[in-house]
Amino acid sequence: MIRTQKNYSDYLTKVEPLLEKIEIDTSTQKRLREEIVTKELIVPVVGGFSAGKSTLINSFLGSDILSTNLTPETALATELRYDNNNHIKAIKADGSSDTYTLEQMEDIKNKASQYQYLKLYLENEKLKAIQPLVLVDMPGFDSPIELHNNAILNYLNKGVYFIVLTSIEDGNITKSILREIENITEFGKDFSFCLSKANLKGKDDVKAVQEKIQEQLEDYFDFKKEVIPLYENSAKELEKILKDINYEELFKKIFIDELKWNYLESESSINTIISTLKTSKDDVNTMLQELQNNIKIIAEKKEVMIEEAKAKYSNRSVESIINKVSRELMNNQDALVQMALHNQESFSRELNEIVKNTLIYEVRKKLNEAGDDIVDDLTLELKNLGSDLTSFQLNEQWIAKISESTKTLLHNAQNGLTNLVRSRQKNQPLDAGNGYKAITAVLGITTSVVNPLMEVVIVFLPEILSFINAKVQEQKLKQEIYNKFSMEIIPSIKAKLREELPILFENQINNIIEVISDQFENQLQQKKIEITKVQEEKEKNIKDIEQSLVLLEDTKQQVENLAYVTLFKG
Repeated sequence: MIRTQKNYSDYLTKVEPLLEKIEIDTSTQKRLREEIVTKELIVPVVGGFSAGKSTLINSFLGSDILSTNLTPETALATELRYDNNNHIKAIKADGSSDTYTLEQMEDIKNKASQYQYLKLYLENEKLKAIQPLVLVDMPGFDSPIELHNNAILNYLNKGVYFIVLTSIEDGNITKSILREIENITEFGKDFSFCLSKANLKGKDDVKAVQEKIQEQLEDYFDFKKEVIPLYENSAKELEKILKDINYEELFKKIFIDELKWNYLESESSINTIISTLKTSKDDVNTMLQELQNNIKIIAEKKEVMIEEAKAKYSNRSVESIINKVSRELMNNQDALVQMALHNQESFSRELNEIVKNTLIYEVRKKLNEAGDDIVDDLTLELKNLGSDLTSFQLNEQWIAKISESTKTLLHNAQNGLTNLVRSRQKNQPLDAGNGYKAITAVLGITTSVVNPLMEVVIVFLPEILSFINAKVQEQKLKQEIYNKFSMEIIPSIKAKLREELPILFENQINNIIEVISDQFENQLQQKKIEITKVQEEKEKNIKDIEQSLVLLEDTKQQVENLAYVTLFKG
């Protein structure tokens, strides 16, 4: 367990009994601690087909366990984990899996179309040493478009750090790899860059290509790290890359916001209990009524926002996204027509990449904008809280914290740091002890929106190619094909996207509204439950109020000290 992982786990272990002593629910702390202890850091190794990804990982493992003679059609993303029992789990689209021995690798190859990706478990000390990192051998960019899209869109969410390979024989960074790096950086992920097969060139040639790629990366991505040449035995180079990954910072990036918010929630709960103990029964009843009114307002507001979502967000955003795709295709029209005439496989890939990258950027931007707008809208509603609540510190500062944490939650979900927004535990009904509503909306845009759209584009590609082939056979002039591309093909692509994007985008907006409104509603509901519980206890044990207040203030200080040292110091 790395230092930050241990520090966060230890912090929660110390906080839990303190909160339990004053009867504050600690299910969230327990869930967080379990996630922290078991968290894996996924590191995909990406590059073109035959760029040397499997060879690099095999060199690191000290064994040729990964097949290097797979065809593009049989390559599957393969996650490598340590286990004292060697085996393979082949994961299907529905999440179920088949288990194989290592000797059955050929069987998996023959059934590759049935699976989404593989989990390869090996008793290998190198894999044990790099935990919690999990290396992923990715399909090459030259694999069939659908397979590549599924893999890269899935691991843009799952991956926390990427290792990018390009062959020295390419001489520079190809447009495909540049686009994939754009996607990686768009999602706020970092990467290392390796120049594979360096043994095929002389020292001076390697240095020249290395410097050229270094310049490209600096110009495009402000990349300051060294471009690493890989020779026949590249185990040490990969070990150094993995060692240089800042595990601590990655763990912090994933968990710090939620830990800080959890601390603020705990502090708020303690303050609410203290205020309730100090407040008269009539004032408490007034506050409970105020909270109930605001819970009702949030619920009603959610229904209104869902009804208005299509007109306010979906329609406008969908047209903007589709028009952006159209402009990008028009901007690349000359190159696409040339490819269509002379290399139709390159044409298919180029068109796919232009549409995919544009969708990733535009859908993410529009959903982030909509999410922030919805949070701000509900924040304004909450600011209408009655003045009777301010004595319980349920004021604008408290509302601002809810707003900020909700925006962070959404952005993390869009970036893949959180794939599934938390739900309450099974068999724990609403208002039974914690009052939280279930929140289970999947917010990863690459898998929920972009991938379904790209499947539509891929299905449409044969129609485009058939049209172009017909024109070539008729010996039509390039200009006619050029005109048809702008007048028929691009409008047809727009029409296909317009058929599918509205419902996907609207569903995602509705998911966001559900998540945001439930976040706000849960905070109010939790306060209501805490206050009701304390008031009932206060009426039963009125003589113990002063003693309870002392215990609460002491606990509050202890939790604050622990949080300062672990979460806020430095």
